Amino acid sequence: MPVVDAVKIEELISKVPGVKAVKVVGDGAGLHEIHVITTSDKSPKQLVRDIETVVLASTGIRLDRKIISIAQVESDVKTQKVLPYQISNLKVEYVDERNIRVTVTIEHGEEEFYGEFLGPKTSRNIPRVIGNAVLNALSEIHDFALSFDDVAEVYFVGKKYVLVHITKQYNNVEESIIGTAVIEGSYERAVAEAVLDAFRRI
Repeated sequence: MPVVDAVKIEELISKVPGVKAVKVVGDGAGLHEIHVITTSDKSPKQLVRDIETVVLASTGIRLDRKIISIAQVESDVKTQKVLPYQISNLKVEYVDERNIRVTVTIEHGEEEFYGEFLGPKTSRNIPRVIGNAVLNALSEIHDFALSFDDVAEVYFVGKKYVLVHITKQYNNVEESIIGTAVIEGSYERAVAEAVLDAFRRI
């Protein structure tokens, strides 16, 4: 595996057309975060592809696109557009008397990721079906083992929240991650948002 040199990676990415500033966080074992500020001339999807291509061709390192954060600014640097992962569609379908199917679409810039999961429609299991649909949608942008483990509802400063627990396993090391979301109308949507919140913390 190529030795990771964060400074060299920064220099390479800074040469990609449209990049105004870049900060790479990593060590000799790997890269953890890549923050890039660009102009709005190119789509975020194209910029990520350009960055991946430049780094792979120059160093042999294949970047995990999940660690790449793109912020776009206008030419006069007066406005900034941050592009997080967002749920654009969530559908809970009652397939029959026993099962439900959950489909979800997650957007990141101009990219869309789709996930689906089918399972028993017991009250205890419905959040698990939703959580696994969200994790399935995100499966192609990381190489961790992720599991949806539990869900709870809590009251805090006058609001009702969904609290979820997922486990990340990577290189035989497990990590517990908590995600939260305010329940604002749809409990199912809140569960999905809480799982996505946990994913952002990975």
